[in-house]
Amino acid sequence: MTKNGKEQNVVPTSREQNLACAKLEISHPMACLLFKRLQWANNMGTGEDDYDELAEHFINEQGLTDYCENGFTVAPTSDKKVWRNSSQ
Repeated sequence: MTKNGKEQNVVPTSREQNLACAKLEISHPMACLLFKRLQWANNMGTGEDDYDELAEHFINEQGLTDYCENGFTVAPTSDKKVWRNSSQ
């Protein structure tokens, strides 16, 4: 398939696949952004229930008490790596 004069590698994905991929992100805002982009790339919209599911996942991962005290954060005990530019 060609879009804007460039060949595209188009593999359609479902809502469930897009949510699963977004849940692998390191933070809630990045997960929401990725989910929105994946949905729109597949000509699907987003809804409040989608973002509620992402929020619930990150609250459970972080812990309810910590979330209530600090809001969404990247847990210091998280095994996820934060990509940093090596020149900094």
